Amino acid sequence: MDRDRGKRGAASVAAAIAMSFTFATVTSSVADQNPIPAPTYAMDPYKVAMEQFKRDRNTYENAMRDRAFKLREINFTFKIAIDKANSDSRNALATAMNPLQKSTIASNRRNAINQAINLRDSSIAALGPMPVPPIEPVRQQMKMGPNKAKSKDRR
Repeated sequence: MDRDRGKRGAASVAAAIAMSFTFATVTSSVADQNPIPAPTYAMDPYKVAMEQFKRDRNTYENAMRDRAFKLREINFTFKIAIDKANSDSRNALATAMNPLQKSTIASNRRNAINQAINLRDSSIAALGPMPVPPIEPVRQQMKMGPNKAKSKDRR
C-alpha cells in the first residue's frame, strides 16, 4: 500500500510539473500577443537642428574654401597678364623713336590691361554668388508657470 501511495504521489508530482509547464507556455504565448512596446526616445528638436547646422556649416566652409582657391587662381592669372602688359610696354618704349610710336605703345598697354580686367571680372562673376552661411539654431526657452514667476519676484 505504501508503494501505491508513493507511485500516486510521484504521478501527481509529475502531473503538477507537466501542468505548470503547460500553463507557463500558455501564459508566455499570451504575453507574446500583446508585447510591451520598446521605449522610443524622441530626439530633442534642438539637437537635430544643431546636427543639421553642423553639416550645413561644414558644407559652407568647404564652399568658401573652394571659392577662395578659385579667386586666388583668377587673381594670379590677372597679375601675370598685367605684368606681361607692363613688360611688353617697357620693352617697346625702349625702341620707340617718335611720339606716335610711344602713344601707340601706351594705347596697346591700356587695351591689354582693360582686357585683363574684363577677363578677371567675368571669371569672378562666373563663380556665382557668395555661399550663404547657415543660421545657428536657438534653443527654446522653457515657459515658466505662474508659481515660478512669483518666486522670482520675491527675490
